[in-house]
Amino acid sequence: MHTLLITFNLLGGLAIFLFGMKIMSDGLQKTAGQKMRQLLRIATTNRFAATLSGIIVTSIIQASGATTVMVVGFTSAGLLTLNQALGVIFGANIGTTVTAWIVSLFGFKIQISLFALPVIAVGFFTQFIPKPVLLRRIGETLVGFGLLFLGLSIMKEAIPADFAQNPQVVAWISRFAPTNLFNLLILIFSGAVLTIILQSSSAVMAMTLTCAAAGIIDFPTSCALVLGENIGTTVTANLAAIGASNDARRAALGHFLFNTLGVLWVLCIFPYFVQFIDWIVPGSPYTGQTADLTSVLPYHISAFHSVFNVINTLLMLPLINQLARLTLFFIPKTKREDKKESDLVFLSTRFTHTPELALVAVRKEIERMMSFITRMMDKLIYAIKTDEDKLFHRLVEDVKFAEQTTDVLEHKINIYLTQLTHGNLSRHAVAQAFSLFDVLNNIERMGDCGEKIVRILEKFQTTQPFSPKDRADLDRIAKLTKMVMKRTRHVLLNFKEPTVQWQEYAKNTFQEAMSDENQLNNLRKQLLRARRERIANGSENVSPDSITAYADILNNFERMGDYAMRINEHILGFHASEFPVLPSKAKSPAKEL
Repeated sequence: MHTLLITFNLLGGLAIFLFGMKIMSDGLQKTAGQKMRQLLRIATTNRFAATLSGIIVTSIIQASGATTVMVVGFTSAGLLTLNQALGVIFGANIGTTVTAWIVSLFGFKIQISLFALPVIAVGFFTQFIPKPVLLRRIGETLVGFGLLFLGLSIMKEAIPADFAQNPQVVAWISRFAPTNLFNLLILIFSGAVLTIILQSSSAVMAMTLTCAAAGIIDFPTSCALVLGENIGTTVTANLAAIGASNDARRAALGHFLFNTLGVLWVLCIFPYFVQFIDWIVPGSPYTGQTADLTSVLPYHISAFHSVFNVINTLLMLPLINQLARLTLFFIPKTKREDKKESDLVFLSTRFTHTPELALVAVRKEIERMMSFITRMMDKLIYAIKTDEDKLFHRLVEDVKFAEQTTDVLEHKINIYLTQLTHGNLSRHAVAQAFSLFDVLNNIERMGDCGEKIVRILEKFQTTQPFSPKDRADLDRIAKLTKMVMKRTRHVLLNFKEPTVQWQEYAKNTFQEAMSDENQLNNLRKQLLRARRERIANGSENVSPDSITAYADILNNFERMGDYAMRINEHILGFHASEFPVLPSKAKSPAKEL
């Protein structure tokens, strides 16, 4: 019964530790979301920059799993190459060792209860301060930080002082001491399984440090468990890569191979490596006194964790190309690795650990969706001009396919955004997410307009209701609409977090968009008026159906411009009522025509 109570207390402390780790990581990600994106951009420079960015990002957010999942997602989206992704993963392995040092420095050196609850109190009530937003995010981080150490304190206190001296415990531990290869492999396997179950190497590290400080496990046993934790933590990335692109799966596999190969070379020199750590870290980790163990052993274990990952990275970094080729051996290249156009690319993996960064991927997915609209415009322009039946029908099918693709993408991105808004997002991020809902809706409506136009053209293709002059005018408004679509896509591509420079760019761009939309409206009215005059003068003999069809095509082109304007309003942060219609400073689409 006593042992059962100790077990439940340990599990309760572990649960609080894990919960605190999650809250702290979420708070840090919200606080440093933009900075993380900037740091990950460094990864595109070279392998050393990629490793550095992995170290910094993981040290900031205190979650190597979040970093590796993020890397898998970015690789799937094509934002990182396989080599760059592997470099970031190398760095993440070093960055995650910071957690062990924090626990060792603060969790065992001082009385945790003296500061854990006050930190939680300060952090909790700070979240009720309305402004600035940064203060609330710091408060959330403090709550997580306090809970993390409160859980650690509960785990420490759950283990009685004489527990390690219990004869049964001593006998059980001695059976699994890493004195031979079999026992060493059993301990590594145990560390890996625990990490897979808990999905947190930091939590298993905290348990290892707590048990070691209590004298339950010795230094070599702790080191063996740490090696297992390094293998177990790779499962998170591999789970995230399920259903992702082949490059993303290779990046996740590369993480597993990197850590596993590192464990293999340490296995060959395990006793000597443990002695080396004991030599470089002051104090003896083999003392029988609990007080001495608490002040010495956690630092030895943390040093083993850090030195192993640093040396492993230094050994593997020059061999990153060979590691990439090894992943290609297990997941070979196929003749066609591209996904279906209606599949999500940038959101092919779940950013469950980094919801703030997921918004970046959502914007890129929306921009990709907008690219189908600009391609649709090219098809419409050719469909208006061509007299060749075979080419016309192929163009019609292409336009319909593009519209179906935008429908499917809108549905999938909507589902993703809905799930994202139910997560732990900041208020600013929630506002951005709801704005993106409207952007999605407007892009899908553009696709609907394009399909309506092509169906009208298809209906009247055999009767040829439009004169050469009508076709020239339709071609003219189609090209103007295409320029408006391209400019809107450019706005989506160039979106940045609000700054003084962005505000100036946004204001100028918005006025240009208003000018474009005004030109499109005026052109529609001008073409309708000119055609009515031609019909009234008798220069054109048209059917009533032709009159309606011509007006419907013009109206649908003009509606596409309206939807583009609404997208500009959401992305640029302005409304048409705030500005007068000014001449565009840039070359206008009408002039380009």
